[in-house]
Amino acid sequence: MTDFSVNTMGVNNSGGRTLLENWVEERACKQYEEPDKKQSHLHKYGHKGILTTNFESKVENLSTTKDSYRQPSGSGTRAKGRKLELLEKQLIEKLSSEVQAEFYPPPSPPDYKSVTKRDFFSNEFTPIERVPERLHDVVREQPLTYWSEKANVVHGVSQVQTKDTPFRKNASFSTPVENQLNDPKPYEKWRFDGV
Repeated sequence: MTDFSVNTMGVNNSGGRTLLENWVEERACKQYEEPDKKQSHLHKYGHKGILTTNFESKVENLSTTKDSYRQPSGSGTRAKGRKLELLEKQLIEKLSSEVQAEFYPPPSPPDYKSVTKRDFFSNEFTPIERVPERLHDVVREQPLTYWSEKANVVHGVSQVQTKDTPFRKNASFSTPVENQLNDPKPYEKWRFDGV
């Protein structure tokens, strides 16, 4: 090793770092390096003259696959008649127009009715007025809701005395003892009117 040496840390004398045991490649490329270029320039643009020494040549637009699998050149004579070619062309145009019509149908005419007009003012809906089965008192009667139906399974509801008032509070627990000495116990004399 006359002009090039690598120490154990992997630093070469040309100024850049190299991997250990990579000095063979560095030595093989040394003759193509320009002396005034930095190592960072070489890492970015590479060494000139490795693939070719003709720097003026242009890159061909032909790959190995294109070169190996070329389109076979005919003998110059017609394989099909002119009428058959025209029939095939006409058939291809007809089928392509059918496929285009199937995949891209024309848009439907726009409907400018609003949701309210479409749902509530159409002639399809006929309201049915039902006759009430019994008389109801709107002021005194408990409305029938989801929660009134599920009052026995809802968490935090007091003891239910009547079905028509399930959410009234039972204050027996918090009433002072001296105020309820003569009152009946909570479970006695309950009236189940709404059942």
